[in-house]
Amino acid sequence: MSARAKVNARELLEKYSIKHPKEMNIRGIANEENLMIKEEDTKGHIGRIFIEGDAGIITIDSKIKEEGRKNFTIGHEFGHFRLAKEREFYCNNSDIMNFWQHKNHEQESNIFAAELLMPEEWIKQYVKWKGEALETLEEAAVMFGTTLSSMSLRYAECGKFPMAVIFSQDGRVKWTKISEDFPHQWIENGQKVNDYSKASEFYKGKDIGKEKDDILADAWFAKDRNFEKGKYFNEQNVAMKRLNAVITYVWEL
Repeated sequence: MSARAKVNARELLEKYSIKHPKEMNIRGIANEENLMIKEEDTKGHIGRIFIEGDAGIITIDSKIKEEGRKNFTIGHEFGHFRLAKEREFYCNNSDIMNFWQHKNHEQESNIFAAELLMPEEWIKQYVKWKGEALETLEEAAVMFGTTLSSMSLRYAECGKFPMAVIFSQDGRVKWTKISEDFPHQWIENGQKVNDYSKASEFYKGKDIGKEKDDILADAWFAKDRNFEKGKYFNEQNVAMKRLNAVITYVWEL
C-alpha cells in the first residue's frame, strides 16, 4: 500500500518537473489535476473531499492559519483523490497527524502527501542538521512548506541524523517514529510519560519551554532490549496546548 502511494506521488513530481522544495505549488498541481480548493468552516473536520468522475472539490477548514498545515491537508485530500475508490472523505486531526493508524486509506493518503511534499532525496539533500532538533526541523518545515509534525516524522524516517520523535497526549505516548540508526527502537504506545522526561512537566501544568535538556535513557527507553542504565540523551519538547499534547525529540549526546 505505501509503495503505491509513493509511486503515485513521484509520478506527479516527474509530470510537473519539480526538483526542489521551492518549486512545489501544491494548490497549482491540484488545480491542474482537476481539483478545486476551497476554505470554509468544515464543522469539526480539518479537511474533506468530494469526488465526481475525474474531478473533485477539496475543502479545508478556514480556521487553519498556518500555510504548512493547509498544504499538508491539501496533500492528504489529494491522496484520497489519487488512490481511493470512495467518492467522499471527511478527515479530522487524528486522520492527518497519525501516520500509523489502522484506517488504511488515511494512512495511505498521509504517505502520499509526505512523498509529494517531502521526497526522501530532498530530505537527504536539503535538510542540514543544526546541532539540535527543533532548529533543524522548524527551518526545514518552512523550506518545504509543510507542518513541523510531518517534517519531524519524515526526517526521523529518512534524515541523516538519527533521532526519536515521540508524540504524547493526555500524559501517554500515542505514537513514535525512530530512525533506523538510533540505538533504541522500542517505546510502547500507551505508556505513561516518565517523570525523567521534561515532557511530564507539561502534564503537571508547567511551562516546559523549548530548550534542549539532558535526560536519562530511563525517560523513554527502559523497556528497550538495548537499554543502558545511566546513559544520557538530548531531549527537546514542543508543547501543543490546544491538543494537550507534546512532540518530543530525543537524540544522542
